[in-house]
Amino acid sequence: MRKVIRYRTQSRESIWLKFFVLFLFATLPSLGLAQDAGQATGNQNPSTQDNSKKSGNAEAEPTSPIGLAWADSYIRRLGTSGVLSGNKEGVGWRDLYISSASITGIVEQFEETQTVPSTTYTAAALQASLVYDHKIGNNRLAIQYQPSMAIADGQVVSNFSNQNTSLDWLLYTRPRWNVRLSDNFRYYYGQQAVGISYLDVNPTTSGLVTNNFLDGPNRWLSNITYISIAHALSKRSSIAITPNFTYSEGGTGVNLVRGSSYGGSINWNYRTSERQTIGVQYTGQLLHEAGMGTSSGSNGTPTDTIYHTIAGTASRQLSATLFASGALGATTYTQAQNARQWLVYGSLGLVKQLKRSSIGLNYYRGDTLSNGLIANQYADRVDLIYENQITTRLDWSVGGGYLRQVQSGGFSAWYASSHVQFLMAPRGGLFATFDYFRKDQAINVNNLFSGNRDFYAFGIRWQPSSVPH
Repeated sequence: MRKVIRYRTQSRESIWLKFFVLFLFATLPSLGLAQDAGQATGNQNPSTQDNSKKSGNAEAEPTSPIGLAWADSYIRRLGTSGVLSGNKEGVGWRDLYISSASITGIVEQFEETQTVPSTTYTAAALQASLVYDHKIGNNRLAIQYQPSMAIADGQVVSNFSNQNTSLDWLLYTRPRWNVRLSDNFRYYYGQQAVGISYLDVNPTTSGLVTNNFLDGPNRWLSNITYISIAHALSKRSSIAITPNFTYSEGGTGVNLVRGSSYGGSINWNYRTSERQTIGVQYTGQLLHEAGMGTSSGSNGTPTDTIYHTIAGTASRQLSATLFASGALGATTYTQAQNARQWLVYGSLGLVKQLKRSSIGLNYYRGDTLSNGLIANQYADRVDLIYENQITTRLDWSVGGGYLRQVQSGGFSAWYASSHVQFLMAPRGGLFATFDYFRKDQAINVNNLFSGNRDFYAFGIRWQPSSVPH
């Protein structure tokens, strides 16, 4: 049973400012080398950044499938679909800078269940984003770090005190070759997050990125690493080989659970027209799960599940303002002494840009190690968001999402969200923000909350790069 903690702001603005500066200096030394947390499903890259050279030699940049998607050479801001421009987007020195900072008040209410009474939790969270973005000849190294610290009753508390770090390194960039290493490390003292969008959409690049929305009372650690080796076979076709590894750990003591994923994918793409690319994708994956807190009910005995997936893929710009991408195929898997089983595999991403608004839809079937649930089962997840720029200073969005394990009787969860942002000082890049989330998580897994919760967050954020021009 969680204790009710009530937080009342008694300090003046100058005291908060001093504390926030000390917080930055205290957390900066823990900067680690790691990558982007969300799952990017929109592969369209911004054509405005296409610096390809047109020449007649054999190594000239080929005409790429819908905007250089084959190269995987653009670096996204941590946890969002926005692209790092390569220029300083904040305050700092040379290639190292602070891109954003925020102070947020939090109110979280848990509804009463049959076994747990209703509770209310209040606190204040301090957050910042630090970026190191450095060009190395034709290559590039970007490290992003987002620390978060929560305070209640004048003391630092574990809830919402998190670390999120990414590393993106373009190791080898040539007209027909691209090699990239990416790594993302996340550590949540309590498996809760604030200040992120569970589905982030970028209508300019047709990018979609999802973030974990599952919450739990215990710590959560996750690391995702992949290497992408991409080659343009011709002006129309390309191939990419991407080995990857994911490690997740949650809970403590008897509820400790660990999960690992070893695998990789091979993607072949062919550009049929200026607006369309088709392809074939194969993915192999070994999911390893161990610990008393597993969702499989294995009493702590390690389990291994091997997945093989083959699917056809397609990306198409349906109109000047509508982009779609997806995959459809089959997945087969085996576990212990069980017979081989088959599943339909699919994914879908849609981005629609309207006059002053945009709509994003994302569906995906796959493992949940990076989504907050350690399990050897695949799950379906669908997210929808609508964003509207009401005025040049006022933005509003509303969205929702649903996740459930594919096997019957498994874990399921859903959320509904709303976000309001008002630009208070255009020259200073200062925003007032308000977020509301309604969440429900059903059943039977350790290290995750169950029942309904309401979450309110209101604060001030400094982010010069978000000021419209």
